[in-house]
Amino acid sequence: MKKIAFLFCLIFLAAAPSLWAQDEQVVIKEEGARGDLDVEPDVSELSFRERLHFGGGLSGLSFGNPTSIGISPMAGYLLTNNTVVGVGMTYQYYSLSYSGYRATSNLLGERLFIRQQVPMLAQLLGQGYLTAQVENFNDMTAGTTGVGYSNPVLVGIGIGSRIGINLSLMYDLNYSATSGKASPYGSAFVVQVGGFFF
Repeated sequence: MKKIAFLFCLIFLAAAPSLWAQDEQVVIKEEGARGDLDVEPDVSELSFRERLHFGGGLSGLSFGNPTSIGISPMAGYLLTNNTVVGVGMTYQYYSLSYSGYRATSNLLGERLFIRQQVPMLAQLLGQGYLTAQVENFNDMTAGTTGVGYSNPVLVGIGIGSRIGINLSLMYDLNYSATSGKASPYGSAFVVQVGGFFF
């Protein structure tokens, strides 16, 4: 009997702090706000315009030989609370020197992308996400008819919030350094900096 009483006392003492603690919540409503401001609304409750975001950034940054610099405006749509799909345009400058000869290209392309936040990855990286995109480039440089570039298929990880600056590190699954269908990037690893701003 003493053992049972002792066990009940231990359980009571272990639970006592949570019993005495007062959970006082103060909720401040903002005019025009929907629900609790600390809880992210489900995207299914948002209008089409509220789910649409615009932004851009820099992509394919590589300096040296070859040099690659890209500028990319983009539009994204919140498919779910954790998934963004979108389209973008990319202008990519590419320069390569070999055997005393320098080749430069001005590339214009389109891209489709998806960004998926993964809770387990978010625990490791903060606001981490997985990303993938497919791109297509055309060389707009005069006198380059017939020069082709591979279509990059990029997969990788990133860090950043849904709205604001993001940093992505991706790998081009279709990377090739050979002429004729070379990659528009200086390396198989592609860094992108940018995000959605409105």
